[in-house]
Amino acid sequence: MLHRYIIPIAAALLMPLEMQAAPVVFTGAGEDTAALTPTVDDFRNALGPNNGNAPINAGPDGHRSINWDAAPDGISDPNGFPGDFFNANFAPRARGIEFKETGNTTGFLLSSTQASGQPPAFGFESDFPTFSPERLFSPVGGTTFDVAFFDPASPSNQATSRGLGVVFSGLDRDDTAGMRFYDQDGGLLAEEFAPSGDGDLSFLGVLFEDPIVASVKFFGGTRFLSSNRDFDGPVGDAFVMDDFIFGEPIPLGQDIAPIPLPAPAVLLSFALCALGVLRRRQAKRV
Repeated sequence: MLHRYIIPIAAALLMPLEMQAAPVVFTGAGEDTAALTPTVDDFRNALGPNNGNAPINAGPDGHRSINWDAAPDGISDPNGFPGDFFNANFAPRARGIEFKETGNTTGFLLSSTQASGQPPAFGFESDFPTFSPERLFSPVGGTTFDVAFFDPASPSNQATSRGLGVVFSGLDRDDTAGMRFYDQDGGLLAEEFAPSGDGDLSFLGVLFEDPIVASVKFFGGTRFLSSNRDFDGPVGDAFVMDDFIFGEPIPLGQDIAPIPLPAPAVLLSFALCALGVLRRRQAKRV
């Protein structure tokens, strides 16, 4: 009769293993870089060491980042920023990330530096402070776009990451800008909103236990940077960002060191073994 109970018990033990743990969300706001840095550092440290920008597979730990400030003037205001710039197989562009237009968005723009002769912060320095001076990033023509992860060593290969964190500039209200995280099959993993920075700096970072994030959709904001370098739309929050920090991109299909079986899985294996022994004993009795 024991076999009547082994399978239900085994199934109950297995159920938690099929559920992905809820992500850890990091949020914070500050009037300047010093005030926001502790929150950003917490997210970096949770991801692991800085893996830099070499075209290698650094393994499941660590992070890569973009602060925009090393970008050349040729891809900064007034010139458009190519969304695949940081998906290349050579340093310093080997970051394993691409930016893609969605909705009404027609492209991307990086703000200029003082030395370039163009006005910094798209000409709105008082509205958009920087976390890592001087450049900022914004979509053009709309307030939605996607990011997708790729193999830093082989840019045509898709990859997944443990998560993404972004510094927002100039948000005045909560729940006006956010990110949706998707797995490689397009399944929604999480949706989170950036906190208000009261017009200063704010941060949203979402971290998963495993590298399961294939893409992230940015949405929200009520004003957008237009092609004539002005912000169109109703009075409200514009979609302007500084640093991007993300878990090391892991190529799809790449083997990762096995994770020790959690206790429920060990119990399940014992239960299945016991069922096998019981069946063999019953067979001998027949």
